[in-house]
Order: sequence, then structure tokens, then C-alpha cells
Amino acid sequence: MKRILLICCIGLFTLTMNSCKENVLEPVENDGVAPGPVSNLSVTNLNGAATVTFTAPTDPDLAYVKAKYTTKDGIVRETKVSRYNNKITLEGFADTDSYTVTLTAVDKGENGSAPIDITVKPLEPLYKIAFETLRTNRDFGGINIAMENAKNASLAVVVLTDDSLKNFVPAQTFYTDLKDVSFSVRGFKAIERKFGISVRDRWGNKSDTLNVTLTPLFEERLSRTAMSGFTLPTDATLGHGGTYAGLFDDNLTGGWYHSADGNVMPQWFTFNLGVTAKLSRLVYFMKPSKYFDEHNPRVVEIYGSNAPNPNGSFDDSWTLMTTFTMVKPSGLPAPQLSQADITAATEGATIAFPLDAPRVRYIRFKTLKNWGNTPYVSVYEIRMFGDSH
Repeated sequence: MKRILLICCIGLFTLTMNSCKENVLEPVENDGVAPGPVSNLSVTNLNGAATVTFTAPTDPDLAYVKAKYTTKDGIVRETKVSRYNNKITLEGFADTDSYTVTLTAVDKGENGSAPIDITVKPLEPLYKIAFETLRTNRDFGGINIAMENAKNASLAVVVLTDDSLKNFVPAQTFYTDLKDVSFSVRGFKAIERKFGISVRDRWGNKSDTLNVTLTPLFEERLSRTAMSGFTLPTDATLGHGGTYAGLFDDNLTGGWYHSADGNVMPQWFTFNLGVTAKLSRLVYFMKPSKYFDEHNPRVVEIYGSNAPNPNGSFDDSWTLMTTFTMVKPSGLPAPQLSQADITAATEGATIAFPLDAPRVRYIRFKTLKNWGNTPYVSVYEIRMFGDSH
């Protein structure tokens, strides 16, 4: 019995020791022989990038071809393509200088071939091209920035201004891949202020800074207590507990507008600002449990008037002030939401009015399409901004 116990103990000790040995992961196939180098190299220079075409070695062990270059800041950027490709594109070049690109063929055992160098000379990077198109204009409470991004590059527009300690720091960074870019940075008093604008790409390359000094237009939030519903004969009928008062109660989780059953799209409702104002923007908020879904407005038209026709018709008494399409940042299908979607929804959808829009007292909110393609409209809150003086 003791002998059997001793044998078991020895076996257990051996298993324990074997399990403590370090496992070294190595390629399944490694013949120790490097593949031949790539050959027949040619270059196509692109905006901030370059494509190198090559002939790969005829090695059955070949796994991939890699190319790398070093930036002016000493950063090594590397790109790989599988054995089935005959071209490789390197991106992120900051300028139009010449760069040495090194190509290496690598087999399944991670054995690398002799490196082959080739010189590339990228065309003007897209972030620099976009920077040259920057246009600025003073806006309500701040500055409006417009830019052309012809090839839909992923760019960041950084806006700087003085903080409370007079430090020239970023006030907002606007990320975009849109072809026609336009956005406003607000929240400033109507006194002269310096702004700086630069453009950055996704590799961290940054343009020069465009400095602009201007005086923002005066902007305030219009009094919500002065606003009220102004129902006209052709307006959508209220239902499902919706009220006009709910639009202006400053409550984003309760008290709302909701059209009743039986309405078809498009449909609209009308409200009185309580004052005649030069409007800068309208911000509306969606139903919290149905962001980018159901009855929340997606495509809208905003009309303004000072003396609406009492029969409710869209005649010369109304002026189309702007058309707006809400964009879901992630593009995900409902009901999926990214953090960017949630952030955008909680901040509200901002509809900016053109600077030449007339002063008005009455607003007509016309929904052309909602997120769920339903015959209803729900809005949880509306906030109006502009100058009523």
C-alpha cells in the first residue's frame, strides 16, 4: 500500500513540475530559410499616401509582405498585405517630401527576406488641402467655420480661443468625414475675440493655425415661459397625453408633444415665441426611450411668420427658414445605440437658422419624415435661441 502511495506522489509531482514549465509559442512551420526578396517595384503617389506594386517571391512558405517608413518625428509606420496581394499602400505622410519605403517578404516561420528600398513622394495630404479651404464668419454667440473635404477624409477641426485665464486653448474639436463641412462654436459674449483653427488627420498630422479676430453676434436663450402653443386648423391633432406646454417645460423626461392617431406625413404644429426675435437656432430633444427611432422627427422644415393666415394654410404669410436632416452618428440600425449616439441625443438636435432669416414671432415645425416611418410625431422639448431685443 505504501509503495502504491509513493508511486502516486511521484507521478503527481512530475505532472506539477511539467505544468510549471514555460511554454514558448513558435510558428508551426519554420524551416529557418528566408524567402527571396520582392521585385519589379513601381510607385503610384497619392494624397498623403503611396501605393507600391511588386512581384512577390515564389515561395510556398510565403505568408505576407510588409512595408515600412519612418516619419520626420521618428515614428515607424508599417503596413502588411497577405501573399495574395501584389500591391501595398502606405498612408499618413505629412507632406510631399521624399521618403524611403522598405519592403520585406516574410514566411510562415517569420523569416524575413533581404529588404528592398524604394523612394516615394506623396502628393499634398488631404488635411492640408482641406485647411486651404477654411472659411469663417461670425455667428450667434461665436464663430461659424466652413470647409471643403473633397475626398471625405476623416479629419478633426480644432478651434482655439482664450479661456478665463487668457490661455489660448482648444474650445471645441469637430470630427468629420463629410464633403461639405459647416459648424459653429458658440457660448461667447458679443465682444471681440480671437479664434484659431487648425485641421488634423487621423495619423496626428496637423496643419498650420488660421487666426481670426471677430465679434460674435449677440445670442440668448429665449424665455420658455413666454412660449405657447398656437393651434391652427391644419395642424396635427394632439393625443397620447401630449401637450404644447410639455414642449417648453424644461423637462427632458416628461411632458411632451405627441400627435394623435390618424395623422399622415408630413404633419406640423405651430407655436408662439411670445416675442419677435432674430433666431439663431432651435434645439429639439427626442423621446429618451426611443432615440433615433419611432416617432422622433428626422427630416424637418422650420417656417416663421409674424401674422399667420388663420386658416392654417402654407401661403405667403409663412417663410421657410431652413430644412434640417438629423444624422445618427454611428449609422447603426434601430434600436442599436453607440455612446456617440447617446451623447448626440442628450445634447439635442441643433437646427441653425441662416443669418439672413427674418425676425419672426410664430414658428411652424413641419416633420417630413420620422425615424420609424410612422404617421405620428413626438417631441420632448424645444429650446429657442436668438436676439429678441
